[in-house]
Parts: sequence; structure tokens; C-alpha cells
Amino acid sequence: MTERLGLLVLYCLFIITAGFSQSKDDLKHYNDSLYRQIQQIQEHGPKARALFDLSFFWSDYDTAKAFSYIREAENVLGGRGNSPYYRGLKSFYRASVYFETDPAKAKQKYMEAEGRLKDVGAEKRLEASRFRARLWGSYGALLQREGKAHEYVEILIEKVIPLAKSIGDSSLLGNNYQNVAMNLMNLGDYKNADDYYNKALQLLKGKKEALEGRFTLFINAARNALLHKNYSKSGEFIDSAGVLAVQVPNSSYIPIFHAVSGSHWAAVKNHEKADAHFENGLSAAKTQSNEDMVATLLFDQFTAYQMNNRYAAAREKLLEVLPYVQQQFSLRNKQMVYYNLANIATRLNQYQEAVKWYEAHKSVSDTIFSDQSQAHIQELEKKYQTSEKEKTILQIKTENQKQQLSLQNTRLLAGVLLLTSIILAAVGYSWYNALKNKKRLATHKEMLLQEELKNHRQQEKLNLYHAMLQGQENERSRIARDLHDGLGGMLANVKLKLSAVATNVDKQDINKESHMELYTIINQLDHSVSELRRVARNMMPESLLYMGLQAALKDLCNAMSNAELKIDFQTTNMNDNYPQPFQIAVYRIVQELLTNAVKHSGASHVWVQCSEEDGKFFISVEDNGRGFDARNDLFEKEGIGLSNIRNRVELLNGQFDIDATLGRGASFHIQLDIYE
Repeated sequence: MTERLGLLVLYCLFIITAGFSQSKDDLKHYNDSLYRQIQQIQEHGPKARALFDLSFFWSDYDTAKAFSYIREAENVLGGRGNSPYYRGLKSFYRASVYFETDPAKAKQKYMEAEGRLKDVGAEKRLEASRFRARLWGSYGALLQREGKAHEYVEILIEKVIPLAKSIGDSSLLGNNYQNVAMNLMNLGDYKNADDYYNKALQLLKGKKEALEGRFTLFINAARNALLHKNYSKSGEFIDSAGVLAVQVPNSSYIPIFHAVSGSHWAAVKNHEKADAHFENGLSAAKTQSNEDMVATLLFDQFTAYQMNNRYAAAREKLLEVLPYVQQQFSLRNKQMVYYNLANIATRLNQYQEAVKWYEAHKSVSDTIFSDQSQAHIQELEKKYQTSEKEKTILQIKTENQKQQLSLQNTRLLAGVLLLTSIILAAVGYSWYNALKNKKRLATHKEMLLQEELKNHRQQEKLNLYHAMLQGQENERSRIARDLHDGLGGMLANVKLKLSAVATNVDKQDINKESHMELYTIINQLDHSVSELRRVARNMMPESLLYMGLQAALKDLCNAMSNAELKIDFQTTNMNDNYPQPFQIAVYRIVQELLTNAVKHSGASHVWVQCSEEDGKFFISVEDNGRGFDARNDLFEKEGIGLSNIRNRVELLNGQFDIDATLGRGASFHIQLDIYE
């Protein structure tokens, strides 16, 4: 009876953890109710497990309370708590409490739990394997937050999925196939993501207890097909998700289902169905009080209207998005909405409104390209004022005609007297004009010569830079190969040998402390191999060679993000056809700017923006760090080492500007000519 009561409490905890969204009073009420049920459990093991899971629930709300339930579970276990199984559970649940507040400590505790749970006896091996799958999934999620999405995928494939297979849990296996697919989708590998979505669907097919999981799986698979522009397949997934949506009407994924469905129908030009799904999604998101989802749906609806040239409707949706982004800290979202509002107003010939939104966009962007923006604004102002100016010009012409008629007679009389003077003046003027034209021609020839010389020097600089860059990158590539293939292989061989030694130690049951030190050395060696690979990738990123500039910059931003520093990357009008030397130059400039931000700025957020317009390439890197005095030349040259960036920009005939203030962050703006 007590064991069944313990299972009931654990089930209640799972339900609350999966979907609890009530007030603090409700939270306390549920906790007190569950705690009273836990106190009725007589057996020590189930009671401790229930207390551990109650700690897991509170880890998202109150870490002090979460730790108190772990200590209470330890007291219930008493001497039993020293077994490898329960020691592993203690480390696992402590890592869960540290997950948000101290990720480094959490990773350490997860590895402690792994070291203990993998050695448990046969009677607890099944439960231990289930916890090991959970801890590796959480460990990988922490790596993903640090921008190591590829490492997360490797952990899912090499650790979590084999453990799920070993315990025969098809639901756990299906969920982790979906996790792999979602990460591959975010990395742009849509084909492999589709394969993993299909594997997950096969495992969860027909399982009534997995309705929610299958529902979310169909939605995410449809999103992947949309990104891959496979509209027939996205339609099939949406139809399947629609059948399940009726069975899970209160799912938190209902708004997302309508958002993906609306985007699909907009892509295939079925505006009526697209509008219906977007409106249903907005209604569901508002019912769930999910403001972020409301804003996302409104922007998706705007995108669909704009894609189908429904500019008036698109403008209305953008205006509905506006209050949501104005409440947020994200400058990128504001910039995007302001820019789109300005473009839509221009297409609707609402030039005065377009001026207003371009000014808002300019204020948020804070870039060096103010002259270009101002020219655009003036052009719009001229168009807006055209009708008034035309009226004024017409009135002036009418008055001039009247004056001309009154003066015509006077001019005829004066014409005869002036004719002789004009002839004489014309002769003198012709002689003077000939001399002037001759001088002007000579000056023009000199200017053309200087311009040709300037272009020749610039081309020589570019050729020199190109040759220097080619040499540097070849050397980087050679060193990267040597590190990866040579030293990397040696370290991997050392790891294999140490693992073999560790296996022998396990068999011989040698001192546990030495055993753990050996595993610590293996773990440190793993980190060394990972660091070596990171250095090799930085020296010559493969994504730049095989996937293009945009993918390489996105990988760079993800790789340099960590728990303390978030890096957002945004592009506009970039293509995949830039010359290889130009791509390398842009990549190294952005890499140098991000390195400076990581080392010196102390920022928690960095925004990277790249765009192309009228044959120019623009780079903008902004942070919310401590800033510096940009007018202090000595500081600029020696303090943060920007001379390397300046040299690259000058060689590319570009412009480089810094906008920084002590205590208020820094912005770096670069304009480059795209060369062959």
C-alpha cells in the first residue's frame, strides 16, 4: 500500500512539474498537500524518492526549499544512503538544484552521479540507467546553453539514446530522437533532422499515453519541413497534428500548432486557411496569457501578408506587435519591427509615417550610416511634400507670366540698345571662356590621373592583402590540421589507453580514491581534446569553407556564447556568393570584435548584425558592457588592440567607427566594399 502511495505522489509531482503555472499560494497549497501524502509512506526507499522528486519540483522556484527536501530524504535513508545508487541520486538531485544558479557546479554533480550510478548492482541497474539518461540529457542541455550545440547532439546520440534503448523505454527514446532532430534543425541540417523526426514518430506511433508527445512531434516535424520548403510533407504533418489537437485542447503547444499551420498555408497561397489558423493561435495564446507567443504569431501573420503583397493588412499586424516589443529589452526586435514598419509605409505611399519609423529605427540602430539614412528620410520628405510644392510652383509660374507680359514691351525697346553691347561682350566672353575651358580640361585630366593612380595603389594594396591573407589562412589551415590530426590523435590514443587501464582497475577492485582520480584524469583529457578541437576550428572554421559566410558567423556567435554572455546574430540581404578572401576577411573582423567583447567588455549581451546593400557590406557589433573612452587614442591602440581591425578595414578601402562611453557599452560599425 505504501509503495502504491509513493508512486501516486511521484505521478502527481510529474504532472505539476510538467504544467504548473499558478500563483505562489497555489504552489504552497500543492506542496503542503503532497508533503502530507509523502509522510504517510512507511517504506524508506519510496519515501526518500518522493522527497527527492519534491526537491526537483522546487528547484525551479526556491532552491533553499529544494535543498531542505534533499536533506530530509538523506535523513530518511540513514545508512542506506551510502549505497552507490542513493549516493548517485543525491548528486543528481543536487545538480538539478544548481542547474540554473551555478551551471559549472551542476555539471560537476552530474558527473559525480554518473560515476556512481553506472556501478550499481543488478537489482537497481534499470532505475539507475533511467537516471543516467536524464543526467546526460541535462548535462548536454547545459552545453547547449554555452553555445555547444554540436556537443549536445553528440551526447544525445552517444549517451542518452543508447541508455534509453538499454532499458526499453520507447517514450524516452522517442523524446530524445526528437531532441536530436530539433537541434539539427536549429543547426540548419534539415535532412538529418527529418530522419530523426521519422524515427521518433515510428516509436510513438499509436501510443495513447503519448498524445502530447506525438502532438509536439508532428508540429516540430512540420516546422522542419517548412524550413526545408518541402510543403507537401509539412502539410501531412500539420494534418496529423490537427487530429491530435482535438484530443489535447489545453496543450501549451496549441498556439504553436496554429502558428506553424498558418505559415504553411501562407506559403502555399491559401490565405483563408492561413488567416484562420493565425487568429485561432492568437486566441489560444491570449487564453494561456503567453505574451511572447502572441507577439510571435502576430509577426508570423505579418510575414505571411507581406509575402503575398497584402501590405495594408501586414501594417496592421505590425502595429499590433509594436506594444509587445516596446516592453522588451531586446533592441534587435525593436529594430526589426521599426524597419519593417518603415518599409510597409513606403510601399503604401505613406511617406510621413515612413519617416517616423525610419527615425525610430535609426535611433535604435545607432549606426554610422546616418548620412545614408538621412538621405532616405529626405527623399521620403520630398515625396510627401511634392503636392504642396507643385501648388507653390504653379502659383509662382502664373505670377511670373503676368510679370513677363508687362515687361515684354520694355524688353523689346531695350533690346535694340543692348544688341551691340551683347555682340561685343560675346566676343570677349568667347575668348575668356576658351581660356577657362582649357584650364578646366587640364585640371580634369590631372584629377583623372590622380584617381587612376589612387585606384592603382588601392588595387596593389588589395593584391598585397589578398596574398598576405592567403598565406596566413594556408598556415592557419596547416596548423589546424596538425593540431587536429596529429596532437588530437595522440591525445585520443592516450585517452583510450587510460580507459583501458580504468577498466582493469574496475576488474581488480583497486582503491576507490585512485579509481576516481583516474576517471578525473580521463575527464580532464576529454576537456583537453575538446579545447584542442575548438582551437583548430577557430584557426580554420570548416563551416566557412563548406557552408558559407552566414553559417560560419552564426556558428562563431554560438560558439562564443556562454552562460554569462549571450550573443545574438542577425543578417539582412546576405548571400552565399561572396569571394573566399572577402569571406575570410569579414569572418576574422567579426571574430576579433567578439574576442575583444568577451575579454574586455564585461557584457552580458552582444548583438552582431551583418547586411549588404548597394554593393556595400555592413558589420555592426554592440554590447551592454562597461564601455571605454573612445577619444583616448592611447587606450584605443594599446588597451583593447583594435589596430589589427583598423588595418584590415583600411586595406579593404572601408570605414571603421567606434561609439563608446564609459559605463554604457560600446558599438563598432564597419562598412566594406565587396571586392572580387
